[in-house]
Amino acid sequence: MNVLKGLRNIALGAAVALTIGAAAPAVAADSLTMWVRASGANAAQHLVDLWNSGHDQKIALTVIPDNQMVTKLATGVQAGEVPDVISFDLIYMPDFMRAGFLTDITDQMKGDANLAKVAPAYTKLATYKDRLYGTGFTPDVSILIYNKDLFKKAGLDPNKPPTTLDQIHEYAKKIHALGPDIYGFYFSGACPGCNIFTTSPMMVASGAHMLPASADEEPLDGSGVKEVLQLFRDMWTEGLVPKSAQADNGSNFVANFKTGKIGIQGAGGFLISDLKKDVPDMDFGVTFLPGIKEGQASAFVGGDVVAIPKGSKHADVALQFIKWELTDEAQLEGLAKNNILPSRTDLADNKYFKSEPRVVTTAKALGLGYVPWVFHFNDMVNSDSSPWIEMIQAAVFDGKVDEAIATAKQKMKAIASD
Repeated sequence: MNVLKGLRNIALGAAVALTIGAAAPAVAADSLTMWVRASGANAAQHLVDLWNSGHDQKIALTVIPDNQMVTKLATGVQAGEVPDVISFDLIYMPDFMRAGFLTDITDQMKGDANLAKVAPAYTKLATYKDRLYGTGFTPDVSILIYNKDLFKKAGLDPNKPPTTLDQIHEYAKKIHALGPDIYGFYFSGACPGCNIFTTSPMMVASGAHMLPASADEEPLDGSGVKEVLQLFRDMWTEGLVPKSAQADNGSNFVANFKTGKIGIQGAGGFLISDLKKDVPDMDFGVTFLPGIKEGQASAFVGGDVVAIPKGSKHADVALQFIKWELTDEAQLEGLAKNNILPSRTDLADNKYFKSEPRVVTTAKALGLGYVPWVFHFNDMVNSDSSPWIEMIQAAVFDGKVDEAIATAKQKMKAIASD
């Protein structure tokens, strides 16, 4: 059942039983309530703590398991039991906006100088029929990460990462030549989310249009789709990618890179702090995900947006919080100070990131990144049987590149027409 059908059923009164991962904290009568998905809870807590330290009306945060947020909000709107403000995966904004679950904040945000500085992908995803329903909150973004130690051993310049698809292939060959247990490249071959995050930006950088917002749009359009799939296929057949990649559903998305035996892979900005903590002696670099030609680069903008649900009892203060979280204070003291990316691109090169240029590069990736504005994202991409992951597996592991693209196009069009 796709997301929109699920939302319609809930709106019609379908009963759904839920188990919430964290009990709601005791809330004072004049306090605001806020829901956040579990994977964004750490960053949200920093912002909420900072807000609470300087405002009379406090915010009480409730953590919702990621896979329960969609249904929790839908049932809450129907029952009139919603938080005052909510943070969730930005990719679900189109479905929530069309379902009428969120408050239009277009007029209230007009003239807000900080809104114009937010990474464009967030504003695009939070806009429906020229009306704004939210903004960026706690970002993540995809990058290309590479092992400088292996670069040196392979005779490659550790300060010159690959800037084209061909260079990824060339460098991967040289790194794999270091030994049979050293691999030039890695990706999680059975993980749809990992690949939309790290593989699709290479296609977009090469000029491709990925997903259809309607049945009239052509999905997977452009030569970049085939170029990237063929690159992955070639690296797979040449043994530059470990065999375990084929069955990896994301459980080893970054674990193999931490072993020091992977030369290059796409990842997220979160990996920088993970590597510094888990393998402090590893020398690694970060750059943008490249396209076919020099100068082409892109990223998948992920993370959470913040919005006001319909039925919020403190919508006026919730709006103040949304405006506040875009200020220098919130972006720098609440996020950057805690090694979390700000959603404002003008703050990428801030005082807290000065000593870590790899984080600055990651923050800058937000400004050139994309995120698809589509309904039914789960059906097109995130499900284990989505046309997106089926295309990758058939193209890369079976060698049916053209057939895989054609089949995925057809299935995505069918989903978009629903």
